[in-house]
This record gives sequence, C-alpha cells and structure tokens, in this order.
Amino acid sequence: MDLKSFLYLAALVVFAFGCRTFDNRFLQKLGWLAFLAASYGVAWVLTGSHVAGVAAVLAWFLLPLLEIAGRVRRLRFPLRNEIKGRFAPSREVFPDLPMLTAEIEEAGFEEVEDAGWKWHDTDHFLRLFYHAESCTQATISMSTQGEISFSYVNVTSRTKAGRVYTTSNYPFPPTMRFAPEHQINRFLFAESFEEMVAAHQAFLAKHQVQGEELVEMEPDELSGVLEREMNLQVEHNLQQGLIEPLGEGEFRYSWRGCFFLWVQVVKDMVLA
Repeated sequence: MDLKSFLYLAALVVFAFGCRTFDNRFLQKLGWLAFLAASYGVAWVLTGSHVAGVAAVLAWFLLPLLEIAGRVRRLRFPLRNEIKGRFAPSREVFPDLPMLTAEIEEAGFEEVEDAGWKWHDTDHFLRLFYHAESCTQATISMSTQGEISFSYVNVTSRTKAGRVYTTSNYPFPPTMRFAPEHQINRFLFAESFEEMVAAHQAFLAKHQVQGEELVEMEPDELSGVLEREMNLQVEHNLQQGLIEPLGEGEFRYSWRGCFFLWVQVVKDMVLA
C-alpha cells in the first residue's frame, strides 16, 4: 500500500467515524457506507482483487450471524415475565431519569409507578406514566445486561378492539416478532418527548385510529397489562417457531429464531 492510498483510506475512516458521532440518521448512514467503502478499499489495495473487496464488505453482514449463533443461541430466557413494583435506579446508574421524567410530565402525563423485572444478569426497570385525556401510556425503560445498559421511551395507545399501537425509540432491531394486533412505529432519532408524541399521533392517524376507539385504562392496571402483552408476545413466538421451550420455565432461540435475528440486524444496518 503506497502512502497516497493509505492517506485516502485513513481519511475515509476518519470521515466514517465523524458521521457516526451525529444523531442525524442520514449522516450515520453515510458513515456506515463510508466504513463499507473503506473495507472494500483496504482489501482491494492489499490483494489487488475486487473479489477480496466484496468479501470484506460481506464480512460486515456475516459477523452478526456468527455472534448470534455462537452466543445468543446459548442464552436462556423466562417463558413468563412478572412485573413487580420496585425502587428506581440511583442517579449514578440512570442519570437521565429525572430529566426524562420532567419532560414527560411537562407534556401532561402523570407518573404512575416504578416497576420492572429481573432474570439472571438481565435487569429491566420501567417508569410508567398515563395521560387520561388521550388514553395514552408512556414508559421510560432501562435495560441492564451485564455491564451494558441502555434506555428508551415508549408511547402506547390501546383500542377497544384489542389492538395496540406503540411508538418507540428502542435503539436495536426487534428481538422477537410482535403479535399481529401489536403495531410498532420505530422513531429512533426523536429529539424530544414532544416530538415522539407528535410521531405517535401521526402513527395513529396513518392507521385511521380515532380517539373514541381508544380504551381508557386505570393507571394502576398498566403494569399488569404490560405483563400480559409481554407474555402474549412470547406465546406468539413459540407458535411461530422462533423460540423453543427448554423446561423449568425457560426458552431459547431456535435456529429459525437465530436467522430471524440476523435478518433484523441486517435490515437495521441497511435501512435504519
């Protein structure tokens, strides 16, 4: 590799990292494309083969499959989750919780309950809110898996016909299929909770959901409703063959489920 080629590739990698630091989805996608171009360029410069360049690009898409087959397949999960009341994480553990809470309350939502569940090294915290006038639930969630933690916000409406509509900035691809009556609107780059609510209203309008169709909830019932919806999702994925029971109240991903996860990751890499 000559100096000129090295500098071009180095500049492309720096450009890619720079784009990925922005919250703008288009700049992040441009950064991802720059990484692919740099991978192709390095392989081509080192080998002189365009086939090697294409292989280097494809490797980015195959690596998640190896991770899923090698690690995720061995994980165990509970067949039934039980959501219980609990104390909120400390400010050191979840520093954004007070700010997010204040923002949601400013939008007219009332704080209802702190709850969550824990399974082995996975700890999931929920803070539930309800807006009675619009029959809308908001949830701040924080998931901790080992040393990795991330948070996200959901806005959910339910109809009298049993359909559920959720707008979420959950940062990763779906890990299971949602039941047919549960529609998801991923809104990854919301800059405020107000923007999320506006996106959720547009989502309801897209599906022609009128205000009178929404069901009024009792705030103290929200955690129980969430628990039932989570368990229904597990049952749906058992029926679809994406997960398989292991006994003792646990399940793991089937090979079909592992392929489903890989497709979701690739779609997210290409389209998100």
